[in-house]
Amino acid sequence: MPAHLGHEEFFTSLTTLLTTTSQKTRGSVYLTQKPLLNTTTSEQPSILIRATDGNTNAPNPKTPQGKKAQSAPPKVKLSTVVSPEELEAFYARYAEVCKAGMTGLKKRDRKKGKAKAKGGAAGKVTKA
Repeated sequence: MPAHLGHEEFFTSLTTLLTTTSQKTRGSVYLTQKPLLNTTTSEQPSILIRATDGNTNAPNPKTPQGKKAQSAPPKVKLSTVVSPEELEAFYARYAEVCKAGMTGLKKRDRKKGKAKAKGGAAGKVTKA
């Protein structure tokens, strides 16, 4: 795995990743964070922040075997380490970048799911 990015480089790459994913018709961005535990000290741990595009290089089982699959772009992996002293400033900027990247999201259509639930429940109602 490549070395961790600096905060500014991480934010720039994350902004690019979010905008390119929102411009596609499909796509996901996975954001994860976890503490980096240091067993030698008892102070507050640093936080590892990761972002990936969810792209896997696994072949699609629905693609016919006769057709050659187009070469998929490599999976994008971004990561940075945030020290406890920098957490508050980092999270403020992180929230701004994430909110700006979510403007291209489409609202989920829930009407289809409700119609199925109503139709299925109405057919099973019986009088006692």
